[in-house]
Amino acid sequence: MADLGVGMPAVFGTPLDGAPRDGPPAVVAVGNFDGVHLGHQRLLQAAREMAGPQGLVVAVTFEPHPAHLLRPQSVPGLLTPLRLRRRLLAGAGVDQALVIPFNDRLRAQEPGEFLSRLRHQLAVVGLAAGPRLSLGRDGTGGVEFVRAYAREHRLRLEVVDQVVVGGVAVSSSELRRLVQEGRVSEYPLLAGHPFQVMGEVVRGDGLGRVLGFPTANLRTMPSQLLPPDGVYLMTWRLASGGEPRPAVGSVGTRPHFSGRDRRFEVHGLGPTPDLYGQELIAEVLERVRGQETFRSDAELVARMAEDRRRAEEFFSKER
Repeated sequence: MADLGVGMPAVFGTPLDGAPRDGPPAVVAVGNFDGVHLGHQRLLQAAREMAGPQGLVVAVTFEPHPAHLLRPQSVPGLLTPLRLRRRLLAGAGVDQALVIPFNDRLRAQEPGEFLSRLRHQLAVVGLAAGPRLSLGRDGTGGVEFVRAYAREHRLRLEVVDQVVVGGVAVSSSELRRLVQEGRVSEYPLLAGHPFQVMGEVVRGDGLGRVLGFPTANLRTMPSQLLPPDGVYLMTWRLASGGEPRPAVGSVGTRPHFSGRDRRFEVHGLGPTPDLYGQELIAEVLERVRGQETFRSDAELVARMAEDRRRAEEFFSKER
C-alpha cells in the first residue's frame, strides 16, 4: 500500500475493489461522505460522468472523522461508520475507496501537497467537488483553490451545487438532526435510502424469547448514531446478502426490566433463523412510540403484540 505522506498507509478493502495503480484514469471525489446522501450521490454521479466507462471513480474519505481532532468536544455520532459507509459508496457507483487516517500530520498538510500526493498515487484526470469542500491545513483548500490547482495541472473539474429537497439543503448534519429527533421516516427524502444500522448479533438475556417475542440483539459500532429510545418499524437482512425482511425493533435500556445498557434489538415478523454471530443491517423506517415502563409483564406483552400488529399492517400495505 502506498503512503500518502500522513504517517500511515492508505487503506483499501472490500467491498470496494482496487489497490494503488497507475493504469486507468481516475476521477477523485474527496469528503467525509457520512450518510452517502443525495448530495454525495450527485457528486459521485458527476465523477462517473467524467470518468466514463473506462475510468475509475475514487472516493477519498477519512477515518476517524476529522472532528476527533478539530472539535474533540463535539464529535458527532456517525450516520454511517466506516464499514457501512464503504458499502453505501459501492452502491453509489464508486470503484475504489481510499480511506486516509486523519491525524496531526494530515491536518497540517498544505492542500496542494495533499492533492499532489493523490496525483502521485493515482492516475488522476479529474476532480469532483462539492460547494463546501475544505482541504488541507486550516481548511484553506476550498473550491477556488481547487479550481486554480486543476487549471495549473490540467485536470478536469466539476463543482456540484448543493442539493436542495423541499427547501431543505441536504447535508450530513441535517440528517443527523432527523435521526436525533426520531424523524427517521423523513430520512430517505434527503438520503435516497433509509437510515441503516449495522451490527453483529450477540447473546442477550433471552427475555424476549421468554415473553414470546424473540429479538436479535445487535452490537452496534461505538461511533454509530442511534435514534431516540423507543420502538421502530424496521427491516433486517444479513450483511452478507439477501433481501430485507420485515421487523419491529427497539432502541433503549428496557426500563421495565430495570436495564441500564442501551440496546438495539430487532424482532423479525416471519420465521427467523439462528443469527448469533451473524452481521445484520437494519433499516429503521418509522418511529412507533417512545420507551415505556409497564405495571406488569402481561401489560408489556399486550403492548408488544400491538406493536407487532402495527408493523404487520405497515408491511402488508407496503407490499
